[in-house]
Amino acid sequence: HIFITQFYQKFDLRTTMLYICERHFQKISNRSLFTGLRSITHFGRPQFNKVLYGIQEVYLGREKKIGVFSCGPPPMTQAVQAGCDYCNQFEGPLVIHHYENF
Repeated sequence: HIFITQFYQKFDLRTTMLYICERHFQKISNRSLFTGLRSITHFGRPQFNKVLYGIQEVYLGREKKIGVFSCGPPPMTQAVQAGCDYCNQFEGPLVIHHYENF
């Protein structure tokens, strides 16, 4: 999954039009209009709690640890760490965050 974080979480008119174009392009070409990749492109910041918890559920009982790697400014890596901390409250694989700030 690719997240374009420049756009608002709540859709304004510009973001809505880009979203519609992106979804249409993905349907006809099976690729992202913005990246050219087959990965799904999302608009807005990821909700790391949900994303990481979903991954943790997939590997429940199959793995003991999940490594999460991020590189970015401190507020972003802190948000990823908060998502890892959230997941580690529950039973399941330990979610370990490795990061580098710039």
